[in-house]
Amino acid sequence: MRQATCAIVLAVAGLWSATGDVIAADAPELKIYFTDMVGGAATLIVTSQGQSVLIDTGSHAGDARRIFTAAQHAGLRQIDFLVTTHFHNDHFGGILDLTKLLPVKQFYEKGPPLPNERKWIEGLYARYQEATGGKALLLKAGDDIPLTNDPQGRTAPVRLHCVAADAKVEGFDGEIDAPVPGFTIRGPDRSDNARSIALVLEHGKFRFFAGGDITWNVEHHLAHPKNRVGQVDLFQVTHHGLDASNNPILLKALNPTVCIALNGPQKGIDPNTFRELRAIPGVKAIYQMHYNTRYGDEGNTAMELIANGKTPAKGEFILVSVRTGAYTVSLGTEGPKRTYQVK
Repeated sequence: MRQATCAIVLAVAGLWSATGDVIAADAPELKIYFTDMVGGAATLIVTSQGQSVLIDTGSHAGDARRIFTAAQHAGLRQIDFLVTTHFHNDHFGGILDLTKLLPVKQFYEKGPPLPNERKWIEGLYARYQEATGGKALLLKAGDDIPLTNDPQGRTAPVRLHCVAADAKVEGFDGEIDAPVPGFTIRGPDRSDNARSIALVLEHGKFRFFAGGDITWNVEHHLAHPKNRVGQVDLFQVTHHGLDASNNPILLKALNPTVCIALNGPQKGIDPNTFRELRAIPGVKAIYQMHYNTRYGDEGNTAMELIANGKTPAKGEFILVSVRTGAYTVSLGTEGPKRTYQVK
């Protein structure tokens, strides 16, 4: 009888987790850590069921340690799914070092780098193969990462869906570099950037787009002649904010509320991209990982939205905590917070 009474009280105060722990009623159901790779990329997602997805691993051992710090903050003991969007050193160089700090259950990739790319990443690719044991699964446009949902339906359903990979776009069978009447298609991008994996995360009505380093022509076909992604709440600014990417057609189609750029002290957000982000009708805030010293105050967002400002960087992450109907963006563990409504 005492146990039943206790259970009723706990049910009022919060929810039971899959492990039997109590979840506070105001606890985040989903967390997204944007870690400081000093111009590289690593984004850690932790679901309400405690599953983790890491998108990219930065450049080197120091980056791996920062990812590990974020994982510790999230209470993780392993990474369930690790997605390497493409084979450029700032996105996969830290993978072997990370696997020595945290076990990884399953790796995903878009396919091996092209021969013209392998010449300058040969050593890093060998480290990647050592980390994955050659057992990475191929992630194609249209595929889902197999995340688990609460069978009791106590938390919002979650889905992580691939909309582009290996220069292929879901729902588009044509040639991405072919001319399009009335729109600007740029020259072919022969680098691995164009072959990046692009993902859409859904948690209830909350939607988040992370496109790796996909470039202009791939972005075009994600948004034209139809919007294949839909509008989102949160946008990881593509390619660190460089203007080889961030096609205005896609930016307007996504119409995010919050943008977060994984830029560096002298890398992104480029002026053209910054102007286009500011012009998006629905945007309420643009966050940056670093203050870019190349562009001055006019070329950066407001200082209170920059995780690592003009002073020597502390390696602060940006944390997005999603609850039903709203999400909070925090700079590090003690920085300012702002809350935004889900569309």
